[in-house]
Amino acid sequence: MGTVGSIIVVGRFLMRPIFRFIADTQLKEIFTATALLLVIGIALAMQQVGLSPALGTFVAGVVLADNEYRHELETDIAPFKGLLLGLFFISVGASINFNLLVQQPLLILELVLGLAIAKFIILFGLGQFFKLPLSQSILFDCALAQGGEFAFVLFSFATQNRVLPASITNPLVVAVALSMALTPLIMIIND
Repeated sequence: MGTVGSIIVVGRFLMRPIFRFIADTQLKEIFTATALLLVIGIALAMQQVGLSPALGTFVAGVVLADNEYRHELETDIAPFKGLLLGLFFISVGASINFNLLVQQPLLILELVLGLAIAKFIILFGLGQFFKLPLSQSILFDCALAQGGEFAFVLFSFATQNRVLPASITNPLVVAVALSMALTPLIMIIND
């Protein structure tokens, strides 16, 4: 908690003047390099205290998003975004145990349907609470009924730290991946 708090405080009060100084130089390369160095440094700091580097990159994103130069950073980092997202999904895809689809197809189907139905019900309730029109509420539900990318990070973290055994997280990873793969199909059916 101290590390996360320190990162946020330092990011808020120290990084602003640093980014202001760098912005005055008008060198985009240094701006981009500083942002990437910040992300890598925070990820390494989190790993050093025994936390997930993915959590570190998330905290770094929060620090950068709270910066007055966030729009310029977003533009400068955009070329890296696709590359890093691609690497993330390649590593996730490489970690999926596809044998589970053959070995436990009913369990995987139940997990995918359970996840999608539970999220659909919760999201539909939220749509009604916020008085979305029915068509918009259903579109909202279909677009967000899948599992999210952060689930992969959490399951990996839980397995590495022996919070959950791989026998539990492996089917969950497959279920989240399949739910994400089915989202375009769900959106087509909704249309």
